[in-house]
Amino acid sequence: MRREFIIVLLGIICTSTLSSLLSGYVQIETDKILLDTVIGAVGAGNFSYWQLGHTGPLLVELTSLSGDADLYVSDTVRPSYEVDKNNFSSVTCGPDMVHIPSDFPRPIGIGIFGHWSHYISEYSIQVFLDASAVLTEEQVLVIERAQRGLGEKYQELDKRKEKPAARTSKAGEEPKPRFLKLLNIMDMIFEMFVL
Repeated sequence: MRREFIIVLLGIICTSTLSSLLSGYVQIETDKILLDTVIGAVGAGNFSYWQLGHTGPLLVELTSLSGDADLYVSDTVRPSYEVDKNNFSSVTCGPDMVHIPSDFPRPIGIGIFGHWSHYISEYSIQVFLDASAVLTEEQVLVIERAQRGLGEKYQELDKRKEKPAARTSKAGEEPKPRFLKLLNIMDMIFEMFVL
């Protein structure tokens, strides 16, 4: 009875220790790569402007350090809060985020607007490369390649059905061993999920 009690007590202590250690653990998101950070301030009713030249799918995060700053993004140099003068916007009382697709024209104009409710709004902008979108685009290309390959195989099978031919091979050409086909398939799967 005493041994069981000690084991249960040690289990509770270990669980508590691991829980407290993991509560301070900050998880780093692997699908975002930090490209740029800007810290600034903007007065009430005013704009601060920035330009981005980074390529690829981007994620722009605006954090108001004090006050309330709003984020406007455009393909022009000076975006505004007017609907026809920005392409993307985020106007929350908390963190503001905008996803910019890879085909959006560069340079990108960023406007930070200081809300009227605060005399000065201090902010931090972080620009990330959205690697999850990059992976998705690469996966789409791999899938398209695989579909093209399947389409060619189906066409080849249709041709074989139309006219049966004797199995002849070209001079010097050997059939691919099955394990090489397996390696090709594994390589394609690896490219799709890892690269």
